[in-house]
Amino acid sequence: MLAQAAPEAASPARPAVQAAPDAAAPGTYTFPGAKQQWDNYLYNAFGPPAWISTAVGAALDQNKPGPPEWDSGAKGYGERYGWRFGMSLVGETAQYSSGALMHQDVAFHRCECRGFFPRTFHALTSTLTATTPGGRTVFSVPALVSPYAGSFTAMNAWYPARYGPADAFRVGSISFAFKAVGNLVGEFLAPRR
Repeated sequence: MLAQAAPEAASPARPAVQAAPDAAAPGTYTFPGAKQQWDNYLYNAFGPPAWISTAVGAALDQNKPGPPEWDSGAKGYGERYGWRFGMSLVGETAQYSSGALMHQDVAFHRCECRGFFPRTFHALTSTLTATTPGGRTVFSVPALVSPYAGSFTAMNAWYPARYGPADAFRVGSISFAFKAVGNLVGEFLAPRR
């Protein structure tokens, strides 16, 4: 279990999703406890972000169509939705579990900064960063590895056999673009939770 750190100076790039009741002021970063990290994981793995991004990804795959072995009707969409959801679930699980082991808060947090460009920069760089218990923003190995864990698992478990590691690497790399778009939505459009 991760111990909750005492409130420290605000990290301008990554405020807490939910401040502790004893936080000194709004915007003061508090490293999330185990329950909050679990809640963040459940929200990202099974909440609106997972369902919406999976539906959009499956629709884009349906339009290509990829893979062509799956038909272009409802059954094919269901197969595409299922493998995308599985890929997302494995990726989120890898990110949050390895983040907990490395004592990193891997959840996306809105920026306390103002202005379009600083907020956009924050959303994009958050695809590969996390926050430490001390409130520092650091490069995150879990954020780098998780899309590939999801894509390699999904390719091997659900995709037709003719697809290999190069395809899984390509899909994992595309997942970074999806993650960046999701962070932009979270920064500018999604309601605060």
